[in-house]
Amino acid sequence: IVTGFLGAGKTTLIRHMLENAQGRRIALIINEFGDLGVDGDLLKGCGDETCTEDDIMELSNGCICCTVAEDFIPTMEALLNRENVPDHIVIETSGLALPQPLVRAFNWPGISTKVTVDGVVTVVDGKAVNDGQFAHNLAAIDAQRAADDNLDHETPLSELFEDQIACADMIVVNKADLLGEAGAGTLSDKLKSEARGGVQVLQATMGALPVDVLLGQG
Repeated sequence: IVTGFLGAGKTTLIRHMLENAQGRRIALIINEFGDLGVDGDLLKGCGDETCTEDDIMELSNGCICCTVAEDFIPTMEALLNRENVPDHIVIETSGLALPQPLVRAFNWPGISTKVTVDGVVTVVDGKAVNDGQFAHNLAAIDAQRAADDNLDHETPLSELFEDQIACADMIVVNKADLLGEAGAGTLSDKLKSEARGGVQVLQATMGALPVDVLLGQG
């Protein structure tokens, strides 16, 4: 599960993962809605043999944590019941999604025996978080909220961010190059102190991390 606010770099991280998939068959569930959804189109053009159109499922009815039963579970079941079952399923949540309802959904009877959560990766915009505003473009996030008719929570960004950190098994401080080595290190240490014990905090530029690291948390 890849979570993080709009503009943090989730799509860039996933694109890099696909381009370096090393033969793994990766399916994507992308949570987009309104006029803001460009991720699906970007990823459909990745041109990688591990990334065919059949492997990309778009949930465009609203924030994934508010439509778990109607949207997410049937999509997971469809992927898991296919003849060519993927090696990995990567779920990119909307930035407004609360991660916990999604993690709990893996206990659903139809999927609990077939799949498990390898890890929750929270991507943070290092520059924005360092500046105390969590996301680079707050107006775009307000527009995202307004576009989602199914959104059933009005959680402030600060609380959503805390939730994303609390659920993370790995935190990726993206755009680390904009902070400088010392600044990125200080922010990484701060986030590590706020996270659960044992959570990895990694720094990245343009979402570039090894696929083994992202998909091998166990």
